[in-house]
Amino acid sequence: MTMELTKYSVKLEEVANQKFAGNKSKIIETLNRKNITNILHFTHVTNLISILTEGLKSIHDLKKEQIPYVVTDSQRFDEIYQGVCCSMASPNIWMLNNKTGLDIKNYAILEISENTLLLQHFAAFPGNSARSDLKKDAEQRPDKYVGSLGLNRMFLNESLRNQEAIRKYVPTDLQSELIFFNKIDADRIRKIHFPGPKIESFTAIYNKLNQDFAHLNIEFECKHNYFYKKNINTKFDGRRFSLSWDEI
Repeated sequence: MTMELTKYSVKLEEVANQKFAGNKSKIIETLNRKNITNILHFTHVTNLISILTEGLKSIHDLKKEQIPYVVTDSQRFDEIYQGVCCSMASPNIWMLNNKTGLDIKNYAILEISENTLLLQHFAAFPGNSARSDLKKDAEQRPDKYVGSLGLNRMFLNESLRNQEAIRKYVPTDLQSELIFFNKIDADRIRKIHFPGPKIESFTAIYNKLNQDFAHLNIEFECKHNYFYKKNINTKFDGRRFSLSWDEI
């Protein structure tokens, strides 16, 4: 897979950067109104040492700087190679659940401070950023997919939200994404969640994290509801984002 940046992603980042400085007060308002308290990113456990050493970087930067890593999304149909993909409230359960069987035990979930939204420019997609209709719309109207406007569009369709009793900090479509265009520094990572409390394969990494990165004061937890089972996916199919929601 080529790591050459696309015109689409370069333009999206450019608009995100232009909007960022003037958006901070509105972003703060949304964080407070929606009670957003974390951002999530899942990764292979063997990437953790690199992340805590170098920061959480995009695949474009990892490739450019020749930093070894285990890829979590080999396709990247979103074509935003210079972006770090994250979610809010829960991990991207569709993507995480593609890690079948015992393989899911090789993944950890990073819980990142919500204030990261105030530190660097980002894109915000109300659905899966790899969807062709959203990519086309973002190419034509990139301003809808960045900053405070993009962030608020992750919570569209109030009637559906009421019907489904969606908590105010949870995006309507659980495949919605935040994409950060700069690396996320390790000191922004608040917690690391493992899929089980006593998995032997994690012991060496866990001990090294505690020994070498204690200064970061990261908490290590096992939050089981972050690691969904496949049959839960269908429960949320009715919450798949539609561009018609902009008109509701």
